[in-house]
Amino acid sequence: MTIADTESQTKLIRGRTIVLGLLIFGLLMSGSLYLFQAVNTFQFADTQNALAREFPDSRPRVEGGRLKGKQINPTTFRTTLAVPFNPNDDDVRIQKMADRILEIASENLNLNEYEQAELHFYQAVPEQKIILREIKRDIKTWLAQH
Repeated sequence: MTIADTESQTKLIRGRTIVLGLLIFGLLMSGSLYLFQAVNTFQFADTQNALAREFPDSRPRVEGGRLKGKQINPTTFRTTLAVPFNPNDDDVRIQKMADRILEIASENLNLNEYEQAELHFYQAVPEQKIILREIKRDIKTWLAQH
């Protein structure tokens, strides 16, 4: 006859407790990511909303700062917009959009805080590669001209 040693047996955690713990953990992580994104993009919300009104269906994304936080990189104002045409084919239209984006940004932000503007345009064609175009502008030069 064997005697069970109750102290050496491990405590079993019920499945319901594990599932509930994972659910709470998932909600906490999702909330943390949402809060992180909201805090980092709060200052650009007005500009992003103005771009969405100006360019419907463009799904604008606006951000700024130094890349990877390195001091050698210039402070950069970055936007990404979807366009319904190939951004590499219509240079005049893209240049006008770039100027308008910077005008809207200057109405909602202090562009003097930035050294460079990176404007990304893309066309997402279903089941094909995304067509990209990037325009870089020196903010000081652009502000002097406008």
